Amino acid sequence: MTRKRPSTSSLLAVLLGVVLVLTGCSEIPRNSPVQSIALDGNNNEEGGDVQFTAPGPTEGDGPRKIVEDFIQAGVASQDDYKVAREYLTPKQSGVWKGSVRTLVYDDRPSVIPGSNPNTYTIQLELVSEIDEAGIMTEMPPHTTRALDVSLEKVDGQWRISQLPDGIMLDTANFAHVFSPQTLYFYDVTFEYAVPDVRWFPNRTGVAAAMVEALLAGPSEYLGNAVVSAFPGGSSLVRTSVPIESQRATVDLGSATFLESTELSRQLMQQQLELTLGGLGSVRSVVMSDEQSEIKIGSKDPQFEVAEVNPAVPDTQIGVVDDALYYLKGRSLRLVGGIGDIAGYQPRLPAMSPLGNRYAFLNGSLTSLIVVDEEGRSSVVARGEDLVRPSMDAHGWTWTVDNSSTTSVLAVPADTTVNGKVRPITADGLTEANVSSLRISRDGTRALIVSSKDGETSVAIAGILRDADGAPRGFAPPKYIYPDVPATQAVWNSDVSVIVSSASTTERVTAEEISLTGTRVKYLPLLGMVGLSAGPGDRRPVYAETNDEIYSRVGSSWHEMEDMVRDLSYPG
Repeated sequence: MTRKRPSTSSLLAVLLGVVLVLTGCSEIPRNSPVQSIALDGNNNEEGGDVQFTAPGPTEGDGPRKIVEDFIQAGVASQDDYKVAREYLTPKQSGVWKGSVRTLVYDDRPSVIPGSNPNTYTIQLELVSEIDEAGIMTEMPPHTTRALDVSLEKVDGQWRISQLPDGIMLDTANFAHVFSPQTLYFYDVTFEYAVPDVRWFPNRTGVAAAMVEALLAGPSEYLGNAVVSAFPGGSSLVRTSVPIESQRATVDLGSATFLESTELSRQLMQQQLELTLGGLGSVRSVVMSDEQSEIKIGSKDPQFEVAEVNPAVPDTQIGVVDDALYYLKGRSLRLVGGIGDIAGYQPRLPAMSPLGNRYAFLNGSLTSLIVVDEEGRSSVVARGEDLVRPSMDAHGWTWTVDNSSTTSVLAVPADTTVNGKVRPITADGLTEANVSSLRISRDGTRALIVSSKDGETSVAIAGILRDADGAPRGFAPPKYIYPDVPATQAVWNSDVSVIVSSASTTERVTAEEISLTGTRVKYLPLLGMVGLSAGPGDRRPVYAETNDEIYSRVGSSWHEMEDMVRDLSYPG
């Protein structure tokens, strides 16, 4: 069964949706995600607040119904889940924390009697889990979770006396109650803005929640792979980010600015503007030091505007008759200035996103060859069943040696300065077979497809680098669970990827997956063996079979006239 996935919904769609009020029925509602909606036009933080209401307990409700209706009350987040607390005993209401965790489930929860009197177990088929900082962890298909609760009577009415912290939402409710928001950090050079997508309830306080999450640091899979302009220990003076006339005021503690420079303050300002700019109600940001406005001076000579979703060049590279060719639109042109490489029988080429450097594998996929700026080619790494190379913005060329130890290999642009091929620590890939590795345009993340013990994984892992930009390892990965088989994956933007399998005889469906929750399946293509995509406006997606090259036009695949093998955008 294909699992439902959370997706974003616009405010208009919510307001036009069906309004449902719970009845006294003991069945959990399934048809409408929203029970009722109220608007608070006086909100001075985000310029309007959508509120979802749920009924409180009814006199005489049995214990099972109390548990079932408590689950449904998770849609009403206002006043710190005031309605949900009505289902709890006074003592439990005082200690229960609804905002620390959200469990998103796909099918109707089962509420079954526990082994002890007045206890129940809630069984969920879990889709994802969101923590207090808005970090979503996707779960493998058919993951289950059991939560135990206890009840007792208070003034003759059943109330929940023990339960775990957090709320539960089905996928339909989640799509209306939560929205994705993008926090921004920097790569180690401060040249690129790196997205960190989080999920927050649609309620007053979103801006403050985003800033608090930003100050707390990146998600685990980006840990130590990105940097923040804010020093450790930075915090809001109070949990509020007022927004007036589309200007957000972020009041920070004095420790934030204790050792700041003009450059660091400008980087802080930019980081806040990028993050809060995703809210339609914010156009500018003012920082203050405990209510004293921070005056930002003229641009520091070292300050550069960070690139958001940096594009790759729109020229692809491929192979024709054992030579490298450029493909731009319908124009096919030989890559000039390099020596004869036909003896290598080149396969699976890559092109640097910056400068004129290339890499490819030999015909047996046992040698990695790099072509430098002067057009000289040389073998820089050897192995077994090497993976298509990827070239990052820091000048490193990546591949994977699928030998008995499975090593990720990185080769610097200048081997005289940085040494030769460098094995990169990747604990999760030990004894796995890696079929695809692609580095993000900003150079901070690796997109990896691997298989181990018959299980395939698609993961994004932050790249750990030293002060000189040399890679030294990976952060713990974030896993993605496509609805299609996967052996290859490419970046489509800084927050989206495209995955597919490869087959010379079967129809292959590619799936575009965004970290903001949207998914699109492409029309199947018979015999698809290759896939090419890259960040940037109007960058068509290409696919290839053993006989033809296709570009994606609308929702269809359009056959091209020129036959080029192993196409790839720079990166």
